Amino acid sequence: MKGIYNIVTVLALSLGMGIAPPAIAENLSEPSFRESQTVIEVDSYDFVVLAEEALEVGDYQNAIFHANRAIDIEPGLGNGYLIRGQALAYQGEIPAAIADLKQAAQVYRQNHNQIGYLLAQQYLRDLNAPTSPQALTLPDLTN
Repeated sequence: MKGIYNIVTVLALSLGMGIAPPAIAENLSEPSFRESQTVIEVDSYDFVVLAEEALEVGDYQNAIFHANRAIDIEPGLGNGYLIRGQALAYQGEIPAAIADLKQAAQVYRQNHNQIGYLLAQQYLRDLNAPTSPQALTLPDLTN
């Protein structure tokens, strides 16, 4: 029994001073492989949200980046094309914006999303008639 107390005392002192036997120190200092690996699942809608947020603050490059990720994950997602089209339009890349907005309208129509389809069509009309009162205008980000 006295031997067990001596072993426990030595281990407690070793651990307290940071001098643990290699096998114990290894187990205490680093989490196991299974514990250190965390899997986070990301879907296309997560990227759509990031793209929308970037678009709202005028960060068009990040809006395009995140919309691209959403489209990569789910090519049949109209929101990705719609947001990317808007960001491209704000950057002055009108032909690319029109292509994306047409793609968004097509995807929305295939998915029977009437509201999305009408929204994409409205953006297309605005881009094709830049002098109309409803024209897509650049937000004032100088404030």
